[in-house]
Amino acid sequence: MFNETSYRIQRECFLPRSNEQKKIQKTWFNQNTIDTWRHIRMYTPLTPLLKAFPGTRWLTVGDGRYGLDSVRLKQIEPSLRILPTDLSPYLLEEAKKEAIIEDYRVENAEFLSFQDNEFDFAFCKESYHHFPRPYLAVYEMLRVSKKGIIFIEPNDKYPQPVFRSMLDKILHLMKRTRGGSIAHRDAAFYEPAGNYIYTLSKREVEKVGLGLQLPAVATRYFNDHYEEGVEFEDASDASKLFAKVKKKIAWGKLKCDLGLSSRSNIIACIFKELPDPKTLDLLKKENFEINLLPQNPFLNKS
Repeated sequence: MFNETSYRIQRECFLPRSNEQKKIQKTWFNQNTIDTWRHIRMYTPLTPLLKAFPGTRWLTVGDGRYGLDSVRLKQIEPSLRILPTDLSPYLLEEAKKEAIIEDYRVENAEFLSFQDNEFDFAFCKESYHHFPRPYLAVYEMLRVSKKGIIFIEPNDKYPQPVFRSMLDKILHLMKRTRGGSIAHRDAAFYEPAGNYIYTLSKREVEKVGLGLQLPAVATRYFNDHYEEGVEFEDASDASKLFAKVKKKIAWGKLKCDLGLSSRSNIIACIFKELPDPKTLDLLKKENFEINLLPQNPFLNKS
């Protein structure tokens, strides 16, 4: 099946094949770039959760970019004990040699080698959508985690807002009337590495929690925008590129507010153990929606 091809491609994805790629990889350590600004705003809303569990053990999945997810999380809560993992060993090995990370493991997210509940949390940022069989990874992350798992991923834009859906139907009708053809809505959802881009949705994580009788999920939407060159330019007020990125993010929010689009990204937490009320309140202040899941009335009947 294609998953074996995907594993092979993803395993080699961080091997630098050009000087330009090497340059981009080195920019990931620059704290001042627009690209770093983009990523920091993805981690920051999780601060209440990270601070609520000092000293806990975390697993980062798909963390092959030098283990920088583990680094960024520890910048928020230094006491966390985090093991970065990825299918590709190359940059993780380099990061360990340079003492950027203490250790790492080469792991396939769909077949994790760890024991049940070996970690407190598992974290996956912008890697789920590369997996050929991502649901296997979800359940593996839940298996090895005691308290919960966290994803930061592209948000599924379907079902579309009602107004956007109506507008698309009108545009498609006009195109067909002129003899044009309508491309499949997922035709553009492939990446150069060959994978289909699996997006995540609030409803999907809710159903995972419901199916496993878990207590709660938390979700938060946000908009992001990438422009070529953000890796090389500082996030300063003098930067035209930075202004463009912020303008695009603001425009994306406006389209969402007008019912013309869905948010581009989602942070999703699936809890195996319910955090304390104070932590949940702090997450709400970070614009998380907390969904306390109902329990199956047909189980544990006396």
